[in-house]
Amino acid sequence: MKRILSIVSSLLGLLALGVLVAILVLTFRGLEGEVEPTFQSSPVAIETETSPSSSLPETLTPSSPPVTPTALATSVSLCTFAGHPATIEPGPSLDAFIFSEPEVVLTHTSAIGIAGWLPDGERLLITRDIPGTNRQSIETFNTRTGEIQVYAQREGANGKPVWLPTLRAVAYITLIERCHELWISHGVSQLTERLVPNVWGPSLAVEPDGKHLWYFSRTNPDCPQRLNVETREAQLVSLDLASLRYPKYPKPIQSMLRPSPFQIAQHPDGSQLVFYTQPWTFLFDKRTNQACEIDLGQSEPENMPIWAIETQWSPNGRYLALITTGSFPGQASGVGAALLHTNLMVLDTKTGDLRTLQIAPDINNGQHYVTDMSWAPDSRHLAVLGVVRITETGSEKEGAFVVDVSSGEFQRVLSGHELGGGLWGWQIAWSLSGSQLAVNCPTPEEGRLCIISVEPKDTREEQP
Repeated sequence: MKRILSIVSSLLGLLALGVLVAILVLTFRGLEGEVEPTFQSSPVAIETETSPSSSLPETLTPSSPPVTPTALATSVSLCTFAGHPATIEPGPSLDAFIFSEPEVVLTHTSAIGIAGWLPDGERLLITRDIPGTNRQSIETFNTRTGEIQVYAQREGANGKPVWLPTLRAVAYITLIERCHELWISHGVSQLTERLVPNVWGPSLAVEPDGKHLWYFSRTNPDCPQRLNVETREAQLVSLDLASLRYPKYPKPIQSMLRPSPFQIAQHPDGSQLVFYTQPWTFLFDKRTNQACEIDLGQSEPENMPIWAIETQWSPNGRYLALITTGSFPGQASGVGAALLHTNLMVLDTKTGDLRTLQIAPDINNGQHYVTDMSWAPDSRHLAVLGVVRITETGSEKEGAFVVDVSSGEFQRVLSGHELGGGLWGWQIAWSLSGSQLAVNCPTPEEGRLCIISVEPKDTREEQP
């Protein structure tokens, strides 16, 4: 694989292109007739024992919608920001937090997924795999009392469920007779209702009002839909993402890529959304109804477009954090070799500064992996999980890091503990009050959910 990457990065003239075509045809012949897999939840995703690429959230559906040809040209422009020089604003240093020892608050015979905290600051929205099946239970877990409330069971791990605070309900995507559907549950005796019968992709986004959902329909896979969950009225947004796609790889590679669903990240004030998939990242402004591309650059030494695996807005909406890779096409879907690396990138939308941080250490020939992240409520610090070693059996062992996005500094915390495990993006969540971190802490025998207390260090006591 590295030989192929080297050929791509040094592609010069028609002769080199011909060699590349021959190699790609032999290497990726199986891609053209590939049947897209269903969403799968690992039956025992207690510790990851496969290549890093298999830990990524899946974004493919069992059968494709009508194929949208990749655009040969694009009208999208690159995003521009104010461009003022970045300044380091006063704030607590990295060692200003005191992290308690992780406390196990929930165990399960299979994997536990963390979708996020509820607004009350006590309950978590979680999923628990049902052993021996491809099903999940969607629940809320009260970290103070231990109370569990079941909202629904669904087929497959079809993206994160989302909390609708206005309705005190959960929206989620499930698989029904090989079609993905959008459902809602109010948690009263597991009362559930289908909202949309045919959706495309696993990503949902909730507007700040708590009652409008963004998603994609199979009938219009590149045009986002906006649904009022109270009135059940759906609105087709006047944004055609197909018209924004353009070739970012050499032609032989580009022709082998199949359009994949976009994921959605909603700005905290609801004014903007980020739509991202391999290899594009677009920013859509609802106020102006305009879209632009966030250029993440090229990877080294692969010389491939960098693209986002996951994105999260800071609570104040200034920063956009991204887990990114520049690996060869096909690696993220588990075809071919594992991902070579993933990094943390932070975009300051006030200044336009785009910072790349290699949080996790190199574990083998330049391989390093950031697997999850969660913002602190101060919008300055991020809790990040990164692989610190891989066992002889292939299990990922992850460490916890704290990042100051203003300065770019970071350090490992709780170095005596290896946390995380399972599906990337479902492992950590910083509470809205900032006083707790929820994190997966599994063993080879069972899934575990831990709570870490976070307290500000009283610097006054340290003065002489």
